[in-house]
Amino acid sequence: MESHFSLKVINLKKYFPVSRGFFAGPQKYVKAVDNISFVVEKGGTLGIVGESGSGKTTLARLVLRLIEPTSGSVYFDNKNIFELNKHELRRLRPQMQMIFQDPMASLNPRKKVKQILAQVLKLHTSLSSEEIHERILSLLEKVGLSPPELFLERYPHELSGGQRQRVCISRAIALNPRLLIADEPVSALDVSVRGQIIKLLLDIYNESRGDMTYIVISHDIALIKSMCKNTLVMYLGRMVELGETDRIIESPLHPYTKVLISAIPIPDPESARERKRIPITGEPPSLIDPPPGCHFHPRCPYVMDKCRTETPSYFQVDDRLVSCFLYE
Repeated sequence: MESHFSLKVINLKKYFPVSRGFFAGPQKYVKAVDNISFVVEKGGTLGIVGESGSGKTTLARLVLRLIEPTSGSVYFDNKNIFELNKHELRRLRPQMQMIFQDPMASLNPRKKVKQILAQVLKLHTSLSSEEIHERILSLLEKVGLSPPELFLERYPHELSGGQRQRVCISRAIALNPRLLIADEPVSALDVSVRGQIIKLLLDIYNESRGDMTYIVISHDIALIKSMCKNTLVMYLGRMVELGETDRIIESPLHPYTKVLISAIPIPDPESARERKRIPITGEPPSLIDPPPGCHFHPRCPYVMDKCRTETPSYFQVDDRLVSCFLYE
């Protein structure tokens, strides 16, 4: 019987050891991802939001097993990817792809566009050279690089930022993956190009007709709203809220989520003046020496005494999970 979920993450942790001197004392760790669990239904969409340093990209790399975890499990189609050997993982790789944040850094500057795309197809398919060429033309056409013949011989530095990101997207969808992770897919692009890339990603998802599962990482709540049904909010390596995107935006529960939502710009000046902003003070704590208890308590306007010493569990509030003592 086919599973109803595409991706299942259980108690996932990634602690990076901090280099230290001979007399530095006990080993310390950066807890980049700290005990996160979630499920994405087959064909579903999940947004991961949080400020810089919250662990979003590390979580994505763990999900794809680009790095090894400290502990925890990631099940993709009922297989724990951390238990797969090298050959099994290679067979699974075509089904799990990622669009990286910086398109220039993720493309080989010494290879032409046709070589970049051909490398993927040669590695994971048995297509002939002629079939690969036709597939590359089709991919470039699909992502809006038309006529595609004009881009085959170009190097990444000869393309604009939007064109480079389109090449990255074409490489990610070349093998028809069932899981696609987009890490800040438009943050490095001009505002005029962002809308085009977002529309392209939505078109690709809609054309998959439920066969593709999307995870979109961003600090931009508006982007997540336009692309994802559900949202996971991270702060300092921990998940603080998980639920439907519309519900989270309309009525955020966790104090940190409230801060994020209240910071979204509103184009109407009158509405912006009437909106109540949630104050936040200070900088994010150090990942090496995080505060005890709830990590957000030094900046939280609703802090209680127990927040300073105890770590809140996840409480079910209607259709959401929230890690806050306000909902105990």
